[in-house]
Amino acid sequence: SPRLACPSCRQVLQEKSYRRHLAFCAPDLLDPEGWAAGDCAVVQRHCSRLHRPGSATARALELRFGFGGKPAVTSQQRLAADMGWTNRRTRDTIAKFLHAIPPVSEPSDRLQVLYEDASMLVVNKPAGVGVTPEHRWRGGSVLNWVMWHLSRDAAPPQDGRGRGGGGGQRRRGRGGRGGRRTPAPAPEPRPCHRLDLNTSGALVFAKTPEAASALMSQFESRRVRKAYAALCTAPPVESLVEGEICRVDGVQHCERRVCGPGESGQAARTSLVVVADSAAGGEAGSAGAAG
Repeated sequence: SPRLACPSCRQVLQEKSYRRHLAFCAPDLLDPEGWAAGDCAVVQRHCSRLHRPGSATARALELRFGFGGKPAVTSQQRLAADMGWTNRRTRDTIAKFLHAIPPVSEPSDRLQVLYEDASMLVVNKPAGVGVTPEHRWRGGSVLNWVMWHLSRDAAPPQDGRGRGGGGGQRRRGRGGRGGRRTPAPAPEPRPCHRLDLNTSGALVFAKTPEAASALMSQFESRRVRKAYAALCTAPPVESLVEGEICRVDGVQHCERRVCGPGESGQAARTSLVVVADSAAGGEAGSAGAAG
């Protein structure tokens, strides 16, 4: 597969991992318009919250992202030389900081909670809404709604381009006289599986890393049974669909299709059962159990 070099750290990456790498290495180069429209302000506010002004980390981030209208030092090698750091320390500092910025929390009256306890949350995902946002610092996904739901009893949101930036408790950090108080966000909820953009249904979120590990293990080992219901223009001609599926290229959101000859993808197995059939020959209902 094609390989691309990161314009900031120069790491050579596979094409499929290129955009995710840039999101946590050079978000300003990944989406310059979005960066100028508000992402830079989000990053700058989190820098001031998480790092003491004048500290080495704060200075490195100010140089790298050009806070205050200053020219950004987009090359990590040049930034490392300016700071007197190694390239690895520079790269790790930037990545760790960007990962620490939580997704925005976004209220929505469309969030329907089906089940909740101390470890997990199950919600009804509407069709047409993604599980996660297209961009970590923008809203519009079920994850953003869940972030808001879980942060309602915590401290008020601080950031996020007018949509909140995730609640959290406050802790005493290091730096300054007697330490510096900075927000410590609650563990980020993690979706334990995915539903396609146009699919509605139960979506499971883990509230803790331990719960995420346990629940995702159950999904990966197929100990969780998933059933889908669909309206069809005609009854299915097969009771079992088995093969490999891959991503549809050239679409904004993730969509899947059956792989063609010579293509490789993820193995999938779905059994189909007709649960109702229109006597007039119109729409028929079928239920599919995904393996």
